Amino acid sequence: MLSEGVYRALLGAYPRDFRQEYGDLMVQLFRDRMRREGRGWRKLTIWTHLMFDLAASALREHAGGFRMSTDKPVIEAEFLTKVYGRTVAVDGLSVSVPRGRTFGLLGPNGSGKTTTMGMLLGLVRPTSGTFSLFGSTDRLEESLRRVGAIIEYPSFYPYLTGRENLLYFQGIFGRGAPEEIDGLLERVGLADSGDRRFSTYSLGMKQRLGLAFALLGSPEVLFLDEPTNGMDPAGMAEVRHLIRELRADGRTVLMASHLLNEVEQVCDSVAIMSRGTLIAQGEVSDILQTGEQLRLRTTDDAKAVSVLAELDWIEGVKMEDGEVVVSAPGDKTALISTALGRSGVYVIETNSGRGALERYFLEVTGVHEEVPEDA
Repeated sequence: MLSEGVYRALLGAYPRDFRQEYGDLMVQLFRDRMRREGRGWRKLTIWTHLMFDLAASALREHAGGFRMSTDKPVIEAEFLTKVYGRTVAVDGLSVSVPRGRTFGLLGPNGSGKTTTMGMLLGLVRPTSGTFSLFGSTDRLEESLRRVGAIIEYPSFYPYLTGRENLLYFQGIFGRGAPEEIDGLLERVGLADSGDRRFSTYSLGMKQRLGLAFALLGSPEVLFLDEPTNGMDPAGMAEVRHLIRELRADGRTVLMASHLLNEVEQVCDSVAIMSRGTLIAQGEVSDILQTGEQLRLRTTDDAKAVSVLAELDWIEGVKMEDGEVVVSAPGDKTALISTALGRSGVYVIETNSGRGALERYFLEVTGVHEEVPEDA
């Protein structure tokens, strides 16, 4: 109809980012109101008002610049539930992930993390509850064009090379250009292995190729399910660095992991799940303020214990299994090396002990034994 065409033309005055996120919604609202209230002269009056409001708003945007709110949740779920027979895989989950944040779903295997991601990606039909991507509860296919994901174990064609697999799926999904493949392979640490068949890849290499697949087309939002699964310590560190880079670029990352230390290192916020239920959620920085435990090896462990015991802000220090175990506020752990150095004691090795996030996890889940990292 002519009125909708004019409305769409006026929307063209808005910046591209705004049109991509809100354009279709505004047109749908326009249609609904015209259909509901548009009768005779009243229809003409409503049409005129809507045109005038949109035109005036577009002029203001051109004059004053466009500001898109970063507070609007990119991912939101309300009472999301999935039941398989008598098994409740996810029970009434409600979470909100703001734009540009790294959000962790933390819990042991079987806690519902992967099922939750599957529902948010349209792979699993919820039993009840609602969710939205980019503020939209429908048009899921359109929203998913802006999302990259790796769920459970990545699966590719075994007889194709890593590069050929990426090129194939790039063509199928219409994401990005062939020129970006080399950069993606290098970014995930497969620059020297991109021309090997997928069937020859180790589990860690397969996981890296899955990350490259998720990054095809430079998506705004990433769903990463156990992204460091099967990797050696060096590979895990590289992936964590990559996730921090993605956040610095303004991407939103939803990451599922059973590794407490991993979530602690890369996530801004965390939701702790157990047996399909959301136990607690909050800012990782707030949890870390409750204290941190470090295990140190120094040039003089006995002197290190003596020096640290004299500091008012040290909550506790002792020798245990040949290491100096120190408890201190999370925002002051960096000062430990400085304090020791002033007394001529130098740190040789530092390892996290049972940190604040792990203690918090054990408290809220009611578990009183250490959670194994290979669970």
